[in-house]
Amino acid sequence: MLILVTVEKTVLQPIHILMIAFLHTSKIHIDKFERLVKKNNPKISIKHVVNEDLLSYAIKKGSTDSVNFKKEVSTIKNLNPKLIICTCSTYGEECDKTNFIERIDQPIANYLVSNFKKIGLAYTASSTKVVSKNLILKIAKEKNKNIEIVNCDCSSSWKYYETNNFNSYAKSIADKIKTIENDVEVIFLAQASMEGCKEFLNDFSNKIYSSPEFGIKEYLKK
Repeated sequence: MLILVTVEKTVLQPIHILMIAFLHTSKIHIDKFERLVKKNNPKISIKHVVNEDLLSYAIKKGSTDSVNFKKEVSTIKNLNPKLIICTCSTYGEECDKTNFIERIDQPIANYLVSNFKKIGLAYTASSTKVVSKNLILKIAKEKNKNIEIVNCDCSSSWKYYETNNFNSYAKSIADKIKTIENDVEVIFLAQASMEGCKEFLNDFSNKIYSSPEFGIKEYLKK
């Protein structure tokens, strides 16, 4: 299913205002990224394209849908945005194959590899695990740094996501993350949908990072 959402502005803006476009695999990300962009630069025009079938395909098939991903990118390019960002970590390596779209998790992965050696990788979609791990290891190799990745498999939480039970989704993720608290220096939430778990980890001893806000801040600096 393809959904194109254009967020209309009620305030007149300069003719040369910049535009940022997002490719999401779930409509739940629209409001989140809309708020983040406005928070950092309220003058930027924003468009959201949602294709939920991309993630469904990846979860069912165990591989990404390269053909339809490329079609979506081509469609978004026709909107003439200055910047295109894919918010789905599963399709991160597809982003790496083209110069036209950025992956939301690249900036935070750079930061984590630069500042930590023992990273807890938490994920709920099995399709994300390898892609996120590969990104961390790739950056570590480029920086000539040894990194230990401790997997935190939260895939049992995915059933809550599929039924829109986001409170249980977040709480069950938090419960899993607590089990590796003493084994890591930092937690990397591999998917944008996982941020809600922070509400249940107020007493967690290590820092917890996710890609959305960090990524938006970094990309809007360019």
